[in-house]
Amino acid sequence: MAFMNKILCRWIWVLAIGVAGCSDSEEELQIVGPDLPEGEGRVYPISAVSFTSIDSVEVSALLGTAGDSESLPVVILLHDLGGNKADWLNNTGTYVALLERGYAALAIDMRGHGETLLPDGRLTLELIDLERSFLDVHAALIWLQSQSKIDISRIAVVGSGSGGNIAYVCSGVFPELIKTSVSLSPGLWGAASLEPLVIGTGLESFGPRSMLFMVGDQDQIAVSEDRILSYKDFASFLEEQTAEPKDLRVFTDSADHGYALLDNVAEAQDLFFLWLEENL
Repeated sequence: MAFMNKILCRWIWVLAIGVAGCSDSEEELQIVGPDLPEGEGRVYPISAVSFTSIDSVEVSALLGTAGDSESLPVVILLHDLGGNKADWLNNTGTYVALLERGYAALAIDMRGHGETLLPDGRLTLELIDLERSFLDVHAALIWLQSQSKIDISRIAVVGSGSGGNIAYVCSGVFPELIKTSVSLSPGLWGAASLEPLVIGTGLESFGPRSMLFMVGDQDQIAVSEDRILSYKDFASFLEEQTAEPKDLRVFTDSADHGYALLDNVAEAQDLFFLWLEENL
């Protein structure tokens, strides 16, 4: 029973499409950490920005850069279902780690999350919104072309959880705009059918390529006593549909999900930055 209670919350987020909607407010953005001796430190400019998708969704985002550097490679960061752009600052060290290594970072609120509203004034998130979230990434890709500090030939997309699904879809739809992608614990299933969702089905000229998939082998959802949904199996399925260069890394005895892999599994963070170094 305790195990079932533990997974219940994630099960609701994964399957209850049509229940979750936009929140009226967003938690105050902050970075917290241990008390350390005062020193010079480093300050990275992080700006709130926005841009409009081709279906008129105003997308909210946070752009961070490494000071006054020019021609920066940029990593677009996609949150999980029910998350928002601030997760990449508040809940993981990934955003700052990217800035420290000389990358620009653009964390976006996908439609129906954070400060990005749903189209047509709707308040209830539906499956179609997740399927069209790649249009929010497209808006980011177009907006980045107007940013003088960004090297638009070096754009990566990184997604956590269901954001990993969307990173995969974007890789297949915008291969000329995205150089490489990383999918962390991708997975989204239909409530009744338990079939994989948001995997690019029905999109024309769909060809994902240059992707790193990372997942813990214990990251799973117990649907019933005899049915388990495995994020490892989901990632393996997506990897099979992806063209080279590609890699699938499964971490033994880890139930860490999404960006938690990068914080809690040392090998995962090393592989993540090595992939960006070699492919971006």
